Amino acid sequence: MLEQRLEQLVENTVVSLPEAHTGLVLVVLVGFSFSLSHVFSLLANRLKPRQILLHVLLDSLVLAAALLIASFINMVLIALHTQLLVEPKQFFNAIGGALAPGLFYVLVAAPYVSDLIAIAIWVLIHLNVITLVHLRFGLPYAEVVPLVTPGYVVALVLIALLFRSSWRRSYDRLASEFRA
Repeated sequence: MLEQRLEQLVENTVVSLPEAHTGLVLVVLVGFSFSLSHVFSLLANRLKPRQILLHVLLDSLVLAAALLIASFINMVLIALHTQLLVEPKQFFNAIGGALAPGLFYVLVAAPYVSDLIAIAIWVLIHLNVITLVHLRFGLPYAEVVPLVTPGYVVALVLIALLFRSSWRRSYDRLASEFRA
């Protein structure tokens, strides 16, 4: 029974994902905003415009993929918990709206207050997703928080891994030039 429901959910998601264009566009824009937050270090490293564009585009797509994976995890956990048919098109469009604070992630490039801005945006995103699931499915907050937290943690881990591997190299290169 459980396997059949999961198979049906995955099949519905694959079929209706292209119809969720509003949510997908917002997710890609949020990924782009995340990626733009480190463009100053790329500029400071004297990368050519083509290299900067390539970094920004690839990072934004990977970041958007991380957010989509987290949203899919949320959708699967909600469907399994509620035993309701979750319409993927509507869910991804709604999740796109819940990720809207991420559009301001580009402000994380601001000196001195960047960590505070990043934390505030991540908290707002998580609270939006919690509220969305609470309102859409009528679940109490005590049930919603454990359902959406795994997706949130996965998104944080995936984005931290990208930051560590790609962005960190840019900052290290810049720091080494200042020391020299």
